[in-house]
Amino acid sequence: MAAGDVARGRVRRPQLHAVVGQLMAAVLGDLAAGDGVPVFAAVPDFGEWHRHGQGSFVAIRRGAWQMPGRVTDYRFLDTFAEIGAVRAVVAADEVLRSRVDCLVGVEFALTHRQLGWTLVKHVLEPMVAAVGGYRFGQEAFDAAYSRLEDGLLATRARLVEVVPLNAFTPTAGIEAVTLPDGLVLQAMSDRQVSAAIGYLAAPIAFAGGPSSVTVSRFHQCALTRCTSYPVCSAMDVPAQPTTPEAGTLVEPASRLVAALRLVCGGSVTATRAIRCPPDDDFPQGLGPTASLSALPTFDEDRPTILGREQVEAAREVYDLLAHPAVREDRGLQTTLRRLVLAGADRVPTDRLIDLIVCAEVLFIKLPGLPADPRKQDKLVDGATTLLADDPVLQAPPERLDALLRLGYRLRNDEMHGNDPSRQELHTLTGQPTDRLSAVVDDIERVLRRTLVQLLSGVVEQ
Repeated sequence: MAAGDVARGRVRRPQLHAVVGQLMAAVLGDLAAGDGVPVFAAVPDFGEWHRHGQGSFVAIRRGAWQMPGRVTDYRFLDTFAEIGAVRAVVAADEVLRSRVDCLVGVEFALTHRQLGWTLVKHVLEPMVAAVGGYRFGQEAFDAAYSRLEDGLLATRARLVEVVPLNAFTPTAGIEAVTLPDGLVLQAMSDRQVSAAIGYLAAPIAFAGGPSSVTVSRFHQCALTRCTSYPVCSAMDVPAQPTTPEAGTLVEPASRLVAALRLVCGGSVTATRAIRCPPDDDFPQGLGPTASLSALPTFDEDRPTILGREQVEAAREVYDLLAHPAVREDRGLQTTLRRLVLAGADRVPTDRLIDLIVCAEVLFIKLPGLPADPRKQDKLVDGATTLLADDPVLQAPPERLDALLRLGYRLRNDEMHGNDPSRQELHTLTGQPTDRLSAVVDDIERVLRRTLVQLLSGVVEQ
């Protein structure tokens, strides 16, 4: 790095920059004399899954420098006289001396950071990879040193909370959906997908052996939130360290799933809560961790797809679901729970049972409707009253009436041990069909629209 760059403050520790550069020059010269040229190859890496395509991940690091055996010894750099100057600069620096050769990280996660191995991994190795040989490249050194210095002097470490979603994807053009409280719905980073694979939070298919898997694009998004914590060492760790509160994204993720189901349909589910540092951050003692909760089910054939025109509606419903009036409405909560259960089920008759339960909870006690003693009539009257002019469904009252009466009969057949498929089936448009799932899908659409309407009404009261 030029002297002018140092003077302008791009390097905060110019003495360290100089002595580490001298050490690297000596090391590279020694490697060139003793080993000739570096060897690069693919090596197994079962600590992390590396992306090799949109849905392909391998437990292999490609193009990795094959370090000579002596370099892998953590005491390797101690064999060079230049390390003495590096240690002297570190020892004289109030911050640096508490960031190497001791426990370093955040108060709830400290790891030992040895100076020699830190320089090998974060300066020597990236230099060799960038240059492709055992020679000193100023640009490569400056880039590696800059990251090292920023990492050693960092005062805070970031940690990303991640709840992966299964059976979900946004359409093209949606990079991220921001939500209150710092939450973001977005595609997972490579490190986050790797953690999701490792903690079984993303379904995988093995492809050609245990070191290669595929992850569908429908399992690569997550609800995320980034939080930072003070960096400390064993010298300044608090007397009573505290840990982050567990499960803080569980409720928001559950609410987001309900909102996406109401607006978009499908079978999206939220899986296990994971924490991991951002992909490009300098290591600060934080590794991936997860809460190994039970995994919910979903239907591979019915993923939830969020369109650009649905983003604002999803945000609005997400907010409505947090309103106290909605939370305290037992009928709405029961209906939402049954709708989510129905959406995840792969068996059409089981979905139908849950959906008709939803309809009964919604309409049988709905105020303002005639006190018809027949539950079926009450259900139909409620739906046609609310949805006759709905711009999304665009279904006349007689079609709503026919669909819901059919669904009610089909549900009763299933509950009484009869075969629902013996009925003459038709969809909301009145078209005949031989697929029970098509009828169930339309009933779900009707109930989703009903719930969206009722949520707004409850909040406005």
